[in-house]
Amino acid sequence: MILALTSLSVPVLFAIGLAIAMAVIAVLTWFYHDRKHEELEQWVQYGFSRETLRQALIYYRSMGISMLVFLVLFVVSCLMLQSDGALLFWDAQRQPIAGGPIGTTVFAFDLVLRGGFFDVMEHFDLSITQLQMNRQNRWFVWYCFVFRMYYGLTLIRIAFSFAYMWAKIHAAKKATGTLPGPTLPPPNR
Repeated sequence: MILALTSLSVPVLFAIGLAIAMAVIAVLTWFYHDRKHEELEQWVQYGFSRETLRQALIYYRSMGISMLVFLVLFVVSCLMLQSDGALLFWDAQRQPIAGGPIGTTVFAFDLVLRGGFFDVMEHFDLSITQLQMNRQNRWFVWYCFVFRMYYGLTLIRIAFSFAYMWAKIHAAKKATGTLPGPTLPPPNR
């Protein structure tokens, strides 16, 4: 086992480490997020203020930054793997093709959209790039799957959480009178 790991190239080890990191962060997002979400909810319930809103936005921004970092690392990883000789991509005619930095970034963004929309794009055969993953390269298919599921799980979690927190903040604003309530017609005399 150790001999097998030492014979792997740096790009392959980097890709393995990145896949493990994405899986761990996705799991932590689902479980740690509940704890942080409860903390934010308590802040809203027991004292809505600009500070509460600021803390919520900082939290969501940090999750967005980590997603951007994983996108960049995935693109760099794919470029490193290609420079090591791995055939990662096909064109529309199923011929091997190399993706440059822009093409690989668009391919990664395509995976992000596929992960975020959970197979809507797959079902309707929509794509934003000509690059397709080389399905004969099984480990790359699995690597893309981990990347795609990381984004899918994280985006769905953020969307539901943000909608829930927005509703809580809206309700807190309404309860404190910072939002106008429904207007009543003047009484008949």
